[in-house]
Amino acid sequence: MKKIPYGESHYPSLIQQGYVYVDKTPYIQLLEEYQAKYLFFLRPRRFGKTLFLSTLEYYYDHKNKDVFLEFFGETSIGKTPTSLKNQYYILRFNFSGITTSTKEVLLESFTQKVIESLEKFLEKYHLAVEYDTSGLPATID
Repeated sequence: MKKIPYGESHYPSLIQQGYVYVDKTPYIQLLEEYQAKYLFFLRPRRFGKTLFLSTLEYYYDHKNKDVFLEFFGETSIGKTPTSLKNQYYILRFNFSGITTSTKEVLLESFTQKVIESLEKFLEKYHLAVEYDTSGLPATID
């Protein structure tokens, strides 16, 4: 019997650990055809926004070429992939846990989250990029 993925929003975990997964991958092709400059996913809490973004991340990330069939083989998009599958470097931001007690603390916390995301991105793809941190809040430097 498959498990219900309550609170699970990491796409590979659902597939690898045998959770129930309602295939939303047909929407990937629709999103590509839509060609919007900006997309907004407005849904109530616990409606699968993060899981869908995780699905998009693993579909488009070129680091996942070797596991494409494992993750998407039984899905709609796995059976008819688009030409953009596994074609991008994915920069993921996670703004959960930002401290908002004051405007200054908010700015510092937000900036730290952005820097952490950039560092993970550079490490993941083994990119040697220098960036200027001058002008950032003093505790970030």
